[in-house]
Amino acid sequence: MKYFYCAFSVSNIEETPTFDFNPCMNNGCGKPAVRPLVDTGAMVFVVFGILGVNRTRKQDNHVIGDMGSVIYDESFDLFQEIGNLCKICKAISSNSELVKPGGAQCLPSGYSVSTFVQMLHPECKSIPEPNLLPGQLSHGAVGVKDGKVQWISMAFESTTYKGKSSFQTYADYLKWENYLQEQLHQFSEQSSLRHGFQTCEHWKQIFMEIIGVQSAMYSLILSLVICIAAVAIFTTHVLLLLPVLLTILGVICLMVAIMYWFSWEMGAVEAISLSILVGSSVDYCVHLVEGYLLAGENLPITETDDKYKMGKWRTVAAVRHVGVAIVSSGITTVIATIPLFFCIIAPFAKFGKIVALNTGISIFYTLTVNTALLSILAPSDFYRSRRSFIKAVLGVVAIGSGGFCVCLVLIKLGFKIPLPNGSTM
Repeated sequence: MKYFYCAFSVSNIEETPTFDFNPCMNNGCGKPAVRPLVDTGAMVFVVFGILGVNRTRKQDNHVIGDMGSVIYDESFDLFQEIGNLCKICKAISSNSELVKPGGAQCLPSGYSVSTFVQMLHPECKSIPEPNLLPGQLSHGAVGVKDGKVQWISMAFESTTYKGKSSFQTYADYLKWENYLQEQLHQFSEQSSLRHGFQTCEHWKQIFMEIIGVQSAMYSLILSLVICIAAVAIFTTHVLLLLPVLLTILGVICLMVAIMYWFSWEMGAVEAISLSILVGSSVDYCVHLVEGYLLAGENLPITETDDKYKMGKWRTVAAVRHVGVAIVSSGITTVIATIPLFFCIIAPFAKFGKIVALNTGISIFYTLTVNTALLSILAPSDFYRSRRSFIKAVLGVVAIGSGGFCVCLVLIKLGFKIPLPNGSTM
C-alpha cells in the first residue's frame, strides 16, 4: 500500500451541497428523468389541409420572384377528422424505426390544447407527449383563417441523423414516404386526409446533393463518351484508342482517390472539375498517339523486318517528337494555376489545385502508362488512311445507334433511367 502526503488538512475541504448525498435512500431510487430531445435528427412534418403551392403567376418586378400561393384543401375539417388525426399521430410515433422515443409533437405548445383535444375523441386520450426541455416549444402547428382551422402540421423528431450521407438519408426518406402512404390508404377515398404529405427541410438538402452528384457523374460519362468517339475517329484504330482510354481512366481514378484522401466533399467545384478532367487529360496522350502515327511515315527500312522493333521504334520516335512539347505545355498550365492557390475565394483556390493535380498526373501517365501501352498494344504496321477513317466513323455511328436502341428497349420494358435533374426517363 502506498501513502501520499498532503500539505493541507482534510478538514479544511469545504463541503458542497451535494456532498455525501445518497439518491437511493430507504432502499428505493427515484425514477430517472426523461432524456430531452436534442436537435441531431431531421424534423419531419406531416401536413394535412394543404394541397400544394400555386406558382403559375409570374411577377418580374422583383429579384426574388413570386413564391406562389398556398392551395388549401377546402374539404379538410379538423373536428370531423380529429379521431383519424390522433390515430395517425400514435401510429407514426410508435414506429421506432422512424421516430425517436418521445419525439412526437402532434399538437402546438400549451397544456390547454392537449387537454381540449383529448376531450373531443376517445382516440385522442392517450396521445403521446413530447420530451421537451423547460421553455422549449413544440414544432406542431395549426393554421387558422377566417375563424376556421385550414391546416395542421404534426412534427416528429426522426431517427435520421443529419450527418449521414445523402444516399443513406434518401433511403430514410423513402421509408417515411412509404409508411405514411400506407397509413393514409387506410382511410376512405372521400377522406381529406388522403391528401396529407410529409416534408422536411433536410430532404431538400439531400435532394440537391444527390442531383449534384448525379449531374457530375452524367457529365463525366458524357464527356468520356464524346472523347472516346472523337479519339476513335481521330486514330481510326481500336488498338490506338485502347491506350488512350486506359490512360484517361487511370487519371480519373487517381484524381478521385486524391479527392477522397484530402476529404474533399462533392460540391459544385468538384462536380465541375470532374466534367473537365476527361478533356484536360486526353490532350497529352492523344498528342503522343499522333506522334506514333507520324513516326510510321518516316520508318527506316532497317526497322521494317521485325514488328516488335517497328512498334518500339515508333513509340520512341513519338516520345522524342512530342515529349518535350507535352511536358512544356503541362508546366505552363501548372504555372498558370499557381496564382489561384492564394485566392481568398475558396472555390477558385480548390479549382486551381484540381487543375494542377490533374495536369501533373496526366503528364505522368502519358509518359509512362500510355507510352508502355503504345509499345505493347499499338499496331506497328498500321498507317492512317481514308478507308480506315470511314470505317471508324461508321463504327462510332453504329455503336451510338445501338446504345440508343438499347435505351429505348429498356424504357419499353419498364426500366427507369435516372436523369441528371433527378427525374426518370
